[in-house]
Amino acid sequence: MNFFPIDFLDKLHDGYQKAVSIKGRELLLIQEKGSHYILENICPHAGYPMVNGKIIEGQIRCPMHGYLFSLVNGACTFVTEGPCRGLHTYQPVIRDNQIGLML
Repeated sequence: MNFFPIDFLDKLHDGYQKAVSIKGRELLLIQEKGSHYILENICPHAGYPMVNGKIIEGQIRCPMHGYLFSLVNGACTFVTEGPCRGLHTYQPVIRDNQIGLML
């Protein structure tokens, strides 16, 4: 496994969102209430990017149809048009003042 940096820690703040593509995966780094999350950036319902989704009480709302997903485990917690699998999540890793993940 290798470390893939996404950004420097000093750039992050609550409300921060950054979409990146790493090894063919579309990912979204989020900081909310001092915690860091890395999630799949594509909504499994209709394939819409999750970046710029509104953060609501530990969840991210898909900007297209309003589905809600947990930041902690990616579980789909609210649907608008039928069942949907959750978002894949990844463990954030901090190295040398950078945040990223191991793949």
